[in-house]
Amino acid sequence: MTDIHYVSLCQMHMFISLEMLFWNILLAVVVGSEARVRDYNRSKLEITMTDTLDELFKRPRYDPRLRPQYNDGPVLVTTGFWVLSIDSINVQDMAFGMDIFLRQNWVDNRLDHGLNQTLSLSNAVMSNIWLPDSYFKNAKQANFHEVTSKNLMITIGPKGKVHYNTRVTLKASCSMDLRLYPFDIQHCPLIMESYGYSVEHIMYKWEKGEGDGMSFVPRDVKLLPQFNLTKLELSSRNTQYVIGNWSGVMATFTFERTYSFYVIHIYGPSALIVLISWISFLLPRDQSPARVTLGVTSVLTEVTILTMSNNAMPKVNYVKAVDKYLIACFLFVFASLMEYSLILVLANRTMRREKQKRAAKRLAMEKENCSEHDPENSKLLLSPNIRCACHRRSPSSSLRNANGNAHQPNFALNVTHRDSLLVSIRDILYRDETILAVDEYSRKLFPLAFFAFNVYYWVLVFWFSHLLL
Repeated sequence: MTDIHYVSLCQMHMFISLEMLFWNILLAVVVGSEARVRDYNRSKLEITMTDTLDELFKRPRYDPRLRPQYNDGPVLVTTGFWVLSIDSINVQDMAFGMDIFLRQNWVDNRLDHGLNQTLSLSNAVMSNIWLPDSYFKNAKQANFHEVTSKNLMITIGPKGKVHYNTRVTLKASCSMDLRLYPFDIQHCPLIMESYGYSVEHIMYKWEKGEGDGMSFVPRDVKLLPQFNLTKLELSSRNTQYVIGNWSGVMATFTFERTYSFYVIHIYGPSALIVLISWISFLLPRDQSPARVTLGVTSVLTEVTILTMSNNAMPKVNYVKAVDKYLIACFLFVFASLMEYSLILVLANRTMRREKQKRAAKRLAMEKENCSEHDPENSKLLLSPNIRCACHRRSPSSSLRNANGNAHQPNFALNVTHRDSLLVSIRDILYRDETILAVDEYSRKLFPLAFFAFNVYYWVLVFWFSHLLL
């Protein structure tokens, strides 16, 4: 019985193994058949697309030398772009550079493939398809990217809708007005037109319409080291040339300069030099080396700042806002130096005038002694000075007026009323009180004038900057 039971178990295990082998073979056959079906369908689709492309680009059905709708009005090319980066805004070259993805869309009825999907093509078909000859009118330099392959994409949608996308790095000219530098706002255009097709053949428009185009610019690109991109205006334009009218689109970038750098490195030091020059008003007037050195050093420093601020700027034929401020600071510093020069002149004139007065007084006293002691009638021995003074008496000193009174000696000659007024003014100017008053008033007037100038300057600058927005 045991042997019979053992044989039955062996037969049952063999049957189960055969059954599992059968199902495995059947599963492999089914899966392989499905894979072969998918490969077949895929091959069939590829063959269909290949045949479609061959049919689309076959001549004479399709000639890439001719634009679409050649006898049916102009081709409408809708344009857009995406700004990857704005590299630089060069003031000396009057140019700005950027890296963009350029998009162009148009309809070519000859490329209607009849499929319900979009055909993505490689750049190998560029020579087989018509492309608009767009160019950037104000570009100084431009190039396409070819690493690791040509950076472009071409798709053909249903009903012949062609989409062309490529990456362009360009440097475009921008005519900048630097009158408000460094508080200036620059409007830099980027103009695209067809090179060889007039408005009768190609018309351009923006894919999102005219107006605000800031959606084309990512947020991190709007903030530049020296500028902020505050506005992007999209517009269409027609340009009249000698041979016809050309359609185009224009994107106007509005860059507002950030002025914090210039306030810290130019305006602040210049104003500080002006304040330092006022220390001269606090020093005594006999401290000539200190006051002259301080004034000359301040003047030279202002000249250096003015020169350095223009080293990186183009040679324009107008005065910039920063130049006006630096020139004003230079004049304030120069005026403080001239103030001390005026004090020295007044002090020297006052000292000389005092010497003249003392000499005239001494001479008058000697002449008075001469008249009291006549050397012809008196044997009194006069001093050598009195004898000399008496000997020097001129005939004019003894002239008498109509009343018979002799003219009194005076160190000043006969003067008119105007000359008398000038003498009175000199008497006011050439005295120590006037010299002290010059320094005293300078301590008050110079800061007040500089404060008034700053209020006027900054209000005017920000008001004009607001008008440019």
